[in-house]
Amino acid sequence: MPKTPSSGSMLLRRAARRRLALLVPGAITLSLWQVCEALVPVAIGIVVDRAIIPLSLPTLAVSIIGIGLLFTVLSLGYRFGSRFCNSAREHEAHALRVEITHAALTSANLPPDRASGEVLSIASADADTAAQSFAQAGRGIASVLGMVTAAVFLLIADPVTGLVVLIAVPVGLLIVALPSRSVSAKAATQLEAVAGAGRSASDLMHGLRVIKAMGGEPWAVRRYEKTSDEAATAGIATGERTGRLAGLGALVMSMVLAIVLVVASLRLVEGQMSVGALIGILGMTAFLTEPMRALADIVGLFAQSHGAAGRIARLLTDIDSAETVPPAAALASTDADTETESDNSAPRRGGRPIRIHIGDTAVDVRDWAVGEDRSVDFTTEFGSLTCIVTESAEPTTALLAALASHARGTSPDQMIVSPHAVDLYEGTIRSNITMVVGTTDHPVPAEVLLASGVDELLGLVDGGLEHRIQELGGNLSGGQRQRVALARALNADPSILVLHEPTTAVDAVTEARISGGVSDLRRASRSAATVIVTTSPAFLAAADTVVFVPVNGQVLIGGHTELLAGESAAAESYRQAVTR
Repeated sequence: MPKTPSSGSMLLRRAARRRLALLVPGAITLSLWQVCEALVPVAIGIVVDRAIIPLSLPTLAVSIIGIGLLFTVLSLGYRFGSRFCNSAREHEAHALRVEITHAALTSANLPPDRASGEVLSIASADADTAAQSFAQAGRGIASVLGMVTAAVFLLIADPVTGLVVLIAVPVGLLIVALPSRSVSAKAATQLEAVAGAGRSASDLMHGLRVIKAMGGEPWAVRRYEKTSDEAATAGIATGERTGRLAGLGALVMSMVLAIVLVVASLRLVEGQMSVGALIGILGMTAFLTEPMRALADIVGLFAQSHGAAGRIARLLTDIDSAETVPPAAALASTDADTETESDNSAPRRGGRPIRIHIGDTAVDVRDWAVGEDRSVDFTTEFGSLTCIVTESAEPTTALLAALASHARGTSPDQMIVSPHAVDLYEGTIRSNITMVVGTTDHPVPAEVLLASGVDELLGLVDGGLEHRIQELGGNLSGGQRQRVALARALNADPSILVLHEPTTAVDAVTEARISGGVSDLRRASRSAATVIVTTSPAFLAAADTVVFVPVNGQVLIGGHTELLAGESAAAESYRQAVTR
């Protein structure tokens, strides 16, 4: 797996390496454009000396054709160079957006301080800002070559003037580059503030109906107004610092040009150059204004890109760091024939992480730490259903994180972990179940609709499977959203399906019907195993095996009826946990 860049500089260097195929021809063609622009005053000076002063019409005709060809090359160089560099920018921005989105989507959990709104801001604004440097990279190289061409001409036309340019221009560029770090810092602060505003907006929009129902609109307005003001203040600070840098660049470059003009004028007075050379020097001096100012602007843009790239690198690093559970390959047991141990509350062996092994006939979970030096091992045979009940949330969170991490190392047809939180997308009921957009003929098996309870939902809405679902499923009740989400998981038909409290928002009658339907559907395939984290009596009654993890004491594994009839303290805890 490629190493995640740990800094903005590393990310930009990596981006440059993978865009070389576009940056190299872009820099070459833009350099051709800039060199041709630099040669325009030279060509005019030559025409004056060789055609106009001697009054040579043939030479003048040839000169006009030559200048026409020069402008043709100049124009085409700029056209194709800009196309290459802009293409590099757009491709890299797209690649960064995909990389950020992929990292966020495939992570078991986002870092606790990274909300979805902030990730969205980084995947959009920061990715575009980081990639803008590639639109300027070719222009920067071309500007430098243009100034080198100008310096060479000035050295040939008048060594003293050329030497002044060669000394003054690098000094001026150094002066302009020194404050760029402060611009980068201000740009990073601005992007963080914009991300904060995006995070706040995302949270408020997600809970908009609750806010309206509770009359919290004034509070919501004040909250977003505060974060938006912070973003505006940071943006003004960045604009001010960038403007100062641009002003400094213009001042320094103007001083350089003034020095060149004074030196050239003195040399003309002394009779050290011809009229054509004077025209060429004056034109070259005027030309130098463009690449010098371009370089001053490019320094500021690169500083902003560096700040954005730093934020992207930090997000990717944070997501990697949040993966506390080792990858699926490292979790898999090396012994495919390991038997389930009889002591299911044995001490955690060597502090090893949760191990998950998918065999030919079952899925094994080993070393699931549940507190107080206890660990649990359990096996779910294919064609069976296992329910997990815990008294505290920490063991459940650890188990689900391990299962989700393992699922990311497999294909969706092998293992899916369906979370408790229901996320529906704007579209139809069909598209939310099949996850196929833009078609009305993608089939949904009738047994999936029956098992999930969506068949009843279809009788309550217009259009059946083509009923439009609004953003976040806002036009469906909580129970209806849960049914659609359950149908989505069942329709995927993975070999191993993990569900977390799939029916908490439906009534008891519907829950009993769904539990029976899910049990029948999943047991129908002898190559499918199902694990459900739930306290639902209906699902527990349908399960082949129930694993109960109390806060203290012995871990119980057995049938639901068997655990209810137990006489131990753990059995009493189980009865209290599952009785509704």
